[in-house]
Amino acid sequence: MEQVHSTANDVLDPTRTDSVQAVVNASNLFGIGLYKELSGSGGNVLISPFSVFTALSMVYEGARGKTAWEMTGVLHLPKNETMRREAFRTLLLDAQRPYGVELTIANALWVQEGYHLKENYLRVIRKYYLGDVRELDFKGNPGGAERTINEWVEEKTNGKIKNLVSGLTPNTRLVITNAVYFKANWTLRFSPSGTHNGTFTLPTGKEVTVPMMTQVGRFNYAETGSFQVLEMPYEGSRFSNFSMVIILPKDANGLKEIEENLSPRFLKAVLSSLKPEEVKVTIPKFKFEGSYHLGKVLVKMGMKQAFTDGADFSGISEEPIAISDVVHKTFISVAENGTEAAAATAVVLTAASAPGQLPEYKVFKADHPFLFLIVDRDSGLILFMGRLVNPKG
Repeated sequence: MEQVHSTANDVLDPTRTDSVQAVVNASNLFGIGLYKELSGSGGNVLISPFSVFTALSMVYEGARGKTAWEMTGVLHLPKNETMRREAFRTLLLDAQRPYGVELTIANALWVQEGYHLKENYLRVIRKYYLGDVRELDFKGNPGGAERTINEWVEEKTNGKIKNLVSGLTPNTRLVITNAVYFKANWTLRFSPSGTHNGTFTLPTGKEVTVPMMTQVGRFNYAETGSFQVLEMPYEGSRFSNFSMVIILPKDANGLKEIEENLSPRFLKAVLSSLKPEEVKVTIPKFKFEGSYHLGKVLVKMGMKQAFTDGADFSGISEEPIAISDVVHKTFISVAENGTEAAAATAVVLTAASAPGQLPEYKVFKADHPFLFLIVDRDSGLILFMGRLVNPKG
């Protein structure tokens, strides 16, 4: 497979050339980089690139000097401040429209009681990130503060993300949270009567028995010598163009090669090659969760100073503060009717110290590890991104 290098100018789906597209491109490029870092550890992976990107962008609004410079490099943020902020506002307002799918994207700042945040920073978070600002007593009751934040996250994710934050200390000054919830039915649903037990081959070669859903229908489809691509759209109104895209290697151990070539340019080429075909689709029912502490990963990606006593978040407050943790939790369930997915991110800031006869239809049988994305095809925004290595978790 030819190696394709990504740049900040690569576009997943170039339907827009405005400021929103620039932020979408940045989120996708950051998300692919984050996914590559996390995928090296093996097992199932699931992230919401936009959730982590949004939470860190809210932190970036208060970063200055080298701290801001490093965050810009990792997040690939557009340099034009006004354009960037207006784009976030547009994306978040768009999420509130009647899509025909259930979609919630919510932001909040949780501030130590009596701790002074700069008014301009609060104005930016409220206006452009539509963020709530609430006070909590981290110093006197960190456990109670944790419960309040976790209850908010659980509510915003319809109960799918629990206990996002833990171990908060009296030194906590600010917690920045983002929550995403998505639920949608397939345009072409699977019949439960067509679900049967089948085998799914793990990377080790071992086979496990899992429920496999099957249907024949007209789907956007493409294939190369090394992989197949299937797009499964979700029901929605005229505002919605969400779909799940599955990239299935033809070799049961071919996922690593696809992951090594991941880039916005690669995904753009894959999506642009899709065309309607009659396809016999077989995919596993699956459900799993992800939980990540991203501090070491973000430092490895280049965001170093933000986690040190030398961090400069003077745009947030006069007191020196630094990021102590970035927590990301995710959930996905794929079944006959459709998909339910959720994610939440918390940034904690503390005081610093061989060919045969072709059938009449294409056959797409996802019985071994594959990559999947939930994408808004209108803007190209990757809302969720993951891989299924073992349907049993």
